Amino acid sequence: MLAIVAALEQELAPLRKRLDARAVEGEAGFRLYRGELSGRPLVLAQTGMGAARAEAAATSLVKRYELGAILSVGLAGALKEDLRAGDLLILSQVHLAQGEMGQDPPAMSDGLACDRRLVELAVGAAQQTGLAFQQGASLTVLGLVGQPELKRHIGSCLPVEAVEMESYWVGRVAVQHGIPFLALRAISDAVGERLPDLQGVVDEEGAVQAGRVLPLLLRRPLYAPTLLRLARDGRRAAQSLATLIEAFVSGYLANDWRGS
Repeated sequence: MLAIVAALEQELAPLRKRLDARAVEGEAGFRLYRGELSGRPLVLAQTGMGAARAEAAATSLVKRYELGAILSVGLAGALKEDLRAGDLLILSQVHLAQGEMGQDPPAMSDGLACDRRLVELAVGAAQQTGLAFQQGASLTVLGLVGQPELKRHIGSCLPVEAVEMESYWVGRVAVQHGIPFLALRAISDAVGERLPDLQGVVDEEGAVQAGRVLPLLLRRPLYAPTLLRLARDGRRAAQSLATLIEAFVSGYLANDWRGS
């Protein structure tokens, strides 16, 4: 079985609709869905944000199912000028940030290699979709990286194209259990775009606390156009990601892929 893991509802929703995925009994702390493509079963997990949730959900999936591969998917922030909102990243390496990102130079782990055959399959799927994509590496960070100057600093010092918060932890579980692993990301914010501080407005599952949005905008009215842009770009990125994953899964199932 193929497992697809994402942190947020926003990241999984377009794919769940395409796969007609239905909620099943999950574990404490994350949501679980079962779907089908071409009559073959898939499992999707929405973990919530951060290292502990991603690692715990991936560990639970490994124990619960006999998995042929694990995909870590979701949105990411660009670190390079040539990446735009909605662009896709097929990752060959996933690194873990070490220490403070503002230090000079920032530090990262040696990283985890994504399965070469899965990467090749994803590249072929991306080419079929006609969507803009790149191959590269990501940096898994512990917190939001939203300042353009910091994103540019990281991108200039390290051989990574984007930042995200979960792929390393999902990948580590997969590697520990000998399961092929791949990470796919869609860019939600370009390197020059500043992200607002949404602490207290967005919970650990990525859900917006509606009652806290208006007070935030009353305090900081200039956030309004930024929030609208982020919502628009996030939806577009999630749709592009769903298109890529659907094409990838079709190829995966058609080839009855079982890994090396």
